[in-house]
Amino acid sequence: MNPRVRLCGMQPGGDPKADIVRIAASIDDIPTIEETDAMLEVLRKLPRTADTVKLIDDLLGIRSLLDATC
Repeated sequence: MNPRVRLCGMQPGGDPKADIVRIAASIDDIPTIEETDAMLEVLRKLPRTADTVKLIDDLLGIRSLLDATC
């Protein structure tokens, strides 16, 4: 696992919104598959608002592009 994801990952009982911000803030360039998966994991725990669904869709799109380049 990418060390940046491990360091900035979810805290047990933590705030999912704060977790996603920490992960996103740790990314300097194009996210790795591991970083994208970590963000998706946090987003899946949030209420299904239109904004959350759009973020999940966008990250899944990025993930599919990353997966195609590997």
